[in-house]
Amino acid sequence: MREQMSSFDIHRMVDELQILINGRCKKTYQPHHEQLVLRLKPKNSSQKDLVIIRGSRLYLSSRDRPMPSQPAPFAMLLRKHLTNARIEQISQIGFDRVISIVFDAKMGKRELIIECFRNGNLILLDENRIIIAPLTHSKISGRVIKKGIPYQQPDKTINPSNLEKEDFKNILSKSDLDLVKTLAIHMNLGGQQAELICYNSNVDLHKPASEISKSEKESGLIFKELKELIHDLKGNLGGNLLLKTENSEKTINDIKNAENLMIRDEIFTNLTFESSPIKSNEREGVLQINFENYNDAIDAWYGQHDSGATARRIHEKFISEQPRGLETESDKLSRRMKSQQKSLEKFDKEINENRNKGLTIQKNSQQIDYLISESKQTIDKIGWKGFSEKALEFEYISQINAKEKKILLKLPDNNGDVWINIETSAQLNAQIYFSKAKKVKDKSEGARDALSETNKLLKKAKKTEIKRKEKEQVTVIKRAKRFWFERHRWSIIDGMNLFVGGRDAKSNDSLIKKHLKNNDLYFHADLHGAASCVSKLKIGFELDLNPPPYLPKGVNAFRICDSMDSLEFSDIAKKQAANMALIWSRGWTGGGGAGTSFWVKPGQVSKTAETGEFVAKGAFIVRGNRNWIKDLEMKMAIGLICINGIPLLLGGTNEIVSSLCSRWAEIQPSLQKKDILANKISKDTGLVTDDILPILPGPCEIKENFGLLTS
Repeated sequence: MREQMSSFDIHRMVDELQILINGRCKKTYQPHHEQLVLRLKPKNSSQKDLVIIRGSRLYLSSRDRPMPSQPAPFAMLLRKHLTNARIEQISQIGFDRVISIVFDAKMGKRELIIECFRNGNLILLDENRIIIAPLTHSKISGRVIKKGIPYQQPDKTINPSNLEKEDFKNILSKSDLDLVKTLAIHMNLGGQQAELICYNSNVDLHKPASEISKSEKESGLIFKELKELIHDLKGNLGGNLLLKTENSEKTINDIKNAENLMIRDEIFTNLTFESSPIKSNEREGVLQINFENYNDAIDAWYGQHDSGATARRIHEKFISEQPRGLETESDKLSRRMKSQQKSLEKFDKEINENRNKGLTIQKNSQQIDYLISESKQTIDKIGWKGFSEKALEFEYISQINAKEKKILLKLPDNNGDVWINIETSAQLNAQIYFSKAKKVKDKSEGARDALSETNKLLKKAKKTEIKRKEKEQVTVIKRAKRFWFERHRWSIIDGMNLFVGGRDAKSNDSLIKKHLKNNDLYFHADLHGAASCVSKLKIGFELDLNPPPYLPKGVNAFRICDSMDSLEFSDIAKKQAANMALIWSRGWTGGGGAGTSFWVKPGQVSKTAETGEFVAKGAFIVRGNRNWIKDLEMKMAIGLICINGIPLLLGGTNEIVSSLCSRWAEIQPSLQKKDILANKISKDTGLVTDDILPILPGPCEIKENFGLLTS
């Protein structure tokens, strides 16, 4: 299935969109991140939707499509600039997959650029072609697409309609590809049209293009077919869908006899594999269906899917939501899958109920039309009040709704009660139920796509978890937010207390202002610019009595405790804290083997300077006596640990890490970038590098491994 329109397709589509000239843009919607809808009112026809699928296709549609209650930011911006704007011009830029729509708006000239190559983009320009806003900021091949700069068009491509014979032969002669690829790529035709030219000229499509350029006869035939193809493109409007089918006659009959649009849509959606603005060559097992215009063809193929974009968006949002509590990826996906299956069952039930009611009405249309006629005559004579009293005497009528002018019929087909509007015919009442079924079907398509995607993800997650288990890797737990202390450097010291250090000036300020309490201690290495550090007396960790089942052997589990029993810090704890303060300083990369740190009480730390003094951001003034701890070694260990169900890498002194972690390693300063070690740890443990890098103090390497690395 070809997802993207070719330049050839867009050329025809732009021709057909000329009916919109002088029409007005009434509203814009973005039902899905991939889709934008411009609701337009052409000058001499009914309202239509210009459906734009980024990077793929655009077409006009009159389908009923649900829209999100809250417009997306880009849709809101377009509403601001384009509401009630008059369409002045619609054109294809060059012969590329780029469309320009120029509006005469209340704020001046506005131009909407639709790029249908690569991932696609939509770009709103002002009267000077300065970018007001793109749907997506990008930088590709030197082209920068962002707000406030002039719009730069893509590099010009060859326009086959302007090719002269000598230019044509020159392209063939310089090509390293075969004929069909040369026509498709170098002459900007697309694969389908390139194949058609080869077929009509009876020239081998796989023959090297350079060889064909030497043959006057073959090159002449191909050039002739190219010009005829362009002529057909610029001729009568129309469109074709190519359907794969083993029985063309049966498929045609199925399409003709489809009871409603929904059934017809399903046939086209399931069987179509290609579209074309011109008639293609006949192929075995391929049925070609002609439409009045190319818009109708694309709408028949993709319309059902695209009209369900809002429903898909809702389901995708559900998929992306974080679950409560902690689960493995497969647990989360299994739970999601059950919910989606339940929703689908509900949708299918509703579809069948409405469809069956519509079919029942059609089957009993004569009796229902008779009841409607009799009911209306009776109402004309005695009014709704009198009819309400007498209606139950009528066969099949079981209830009256005078306000909505409806009667409830209990039909013999046992499909439940059916409400009938007596202001219209039985056939139109049936269509009401078919329309209800179609709307629910559109919703169910989004749910079905989401279920299919969840199933794929579940299989992948289970496979990944099996591999992780075999390699003794931890299971990565997705979480909505991180622990507060992960915004800083952190460790554990003797007594299982939390020790936290700043990462930069801003982090230093935040740590001291928010987290330094009266019973805590302040630590600092005896080096300029070292981090401010805090040992927390009442915050620490305790053993998790119910460790998660997904933890591999050798990974101990702990929980955060906000009410530690500690009365004071031990001397060992103070030394470990001082050691980590030194490690987190420039001493790690300074080449020294030992150093000094000090600690003071919170009351000795101040941001207030004396007269004539200045305190820089992230710096503090320490007053009074300092408690020095000397001869601290530049040694650090890292190990696997689990906190509140989240596998993490713990950094700390050798003593604390070796006591808490079965899998750990000692690290030392090195010239090796820490990213290299982080990638090794990630590969062997399963942790993501984003959780590893903040723990490593700087350039380092493994000095001695105690099971942390397995390879």
